Amino acid sequence: MIKDINNNANSTNANSTSANSTTNNQVNGCQHVQLGGIAFYDESKYFLFSPDDSVPDKVQRMRRMHGVAQQMTDGTFDFVAQPRVRSQSQLIRKLAHGRVSKTKDGAIQLTLKITANENINIAQAIAVESAEATDAIVKYQLRR
Repeated sequence: MIKDINNNANSTNANSTSANSTTNNQVNGCQHVQLGGIAFYDESKYFLFSPDDSVPDKVQRMRRMHGVAQQMTDGTFDFVAQPRVRSQSQLIRKLAHGRVSKTKDGAIQLTLKITANENINIAQAIAVESAEATDAIVKYQLRR
């Protein structure tokens, strides 16, 4: 299903000799925007794209996105976003400095993270939270 939302292809001005093209389509509920312009790429650290027709908010913002950027054999530049891997574990109990959970493969996992600048006895905190995790695991096993 392709629904054309905004198509300003080859819009020309009487005083202008260049033609700007912007295509904005909805395909299967996803926004697809095609912009013409100039790109700058610097040693795998910086990428800048300057569209010919700079209209604010034409493309939705993308933050915290990881992916692969590459120049294709035909000269075009391509970026494919890779979604972040979400935890597939089941929470058994949330702790003050971590959690105890059951992983996808059925193992029980205890995760604790205590920073040195918390001004607490780290060994004692680990012992107390491990005991809380032990109680939570026993209750979890009794329910199953």
